[in-house]
Amino acid sequence: MSVVVVAFVLGLAVAFVVGSWTSGPDATTQRIAELEQEERTRDVEQVGALIELARGTRDRLTPVLTGMDKAAPVDGTTGTVPTAAELAGWREVVTAEVKRYEQTPSAGNGVNVARTSMRAAVEQLALAVGAFESAVAASDPLRGRLVGLAAEQRTTALRTWSAAALQLDVIGIDAGKGHVHVQLPSGAGTAPIDSEPEGSGTR
Repeated sequence: MSVVVVAFVLGLAVAFVVGSWTSGPDATTQRIAELEQEERTRDVEQVGALIELARGTRDRLTPVLTGMDKAAPVDGTTGTVPTAAELAGWREVVTAEVKRYEQTPSAGNGVNVARTSMRAAVEQLALAVGAFESAVAASDPLRGRLVGLAAEQRTTALRTWSAAALQLDVIGIDAGKGHVHVQLPSGAGTAPIDSEPEGSGTR
């Protein structure tokens, strides 16, 4: 009887091992593939959402940057002092943009890098607005130094956004969205827009 029991137990063990070899790895591989597909689907959705957000930000910030260029021209020439109404308008726009980037949905590294850089850019631009506000309230020579500081902060914001826009272009292609051009009016040190048509280059 004991021999029969031992044989039965050994048979179960062998069946378990064989079953693990034949079905375990396949089931694990299948689950991994499912998770990877879910991640890809999520990233495609997040890329699409970020593209729409970035396009809106570009359109809303362009008038602000145009006004800033009049106050502190990119070429270094003397600008015109912005009015209180202009400053209030800039503050309203950039504050709203900062809030739009406060939330960071779960996404892949490519999306996270682009979104984080865009958030840093709009936060830097908010600092530039603050420097312009301080400059208007100050007298020379402090006013001139504050305008110079505001111009530097604006340039840093533009460079940061430029890098984020390039990243978004890359992940947009990978996500099947094609080329995405969300660059802001540029200053020194920003990356130029490529010559590819918007939406082309899908994979």
